[in-house]
Amino acid sequence: MEQDPLYDAIRRYAARLLSDLDAGKDIAQEVFLRLEQQRDAVKHPQAWAYKTARNLVIDHFRRAANGTPGRTKPLTEDLPADATRFDPVILTEKMEILTMIQQKINDLSPRHREVLRLKFQEGLKYTEIAEVLGETVTTVAWLLHEAISLLRKEMADR
Repeated sequence: MEQDPLYDAIRRYAARLLSDLDAGKDIAQEVFLRLEQQRDAVKHPQAWAYKTARNLVIDHFRRAANGTPGRTKPLTEDLPADATRFDPVILTEKMEILTMIQQKINDLSPRHREVLRLKFQEGLKYTEIAEVLGETVTTVAWLLHEAISLLRKEMADR
């Protein structure tokens, strides 16, 4: 069974904040249990999941600061300073991946690169891109689909 990418992201997020893989897994499981219970009321599951995970991490730190598993006491800050530090190893890995993606984008045809740039760097809508390029919206959609598919294939082959 394939793991949910949002679950993995929440697990990693909580584990980084807590510096504890097992606790991150516990937080992610609790988030998804709550999400399932409130599925109909949640409009934006990704934002809701991150906010809930953050709140659960804060509760974890509050309980730890109080020394009592069931009770919490206010912290002077939402999250301890150590929980929000950037990990240089993770940053380095992300920069390497970003550089690789940029290289793969540069390997695409000029037409694919231009559509990607207009969509993701300039933030234009399909209709606006079509107007800029003198193409139909359908052609723009196809070019974007093709460019992203080529990038996915290239990244999967690495």
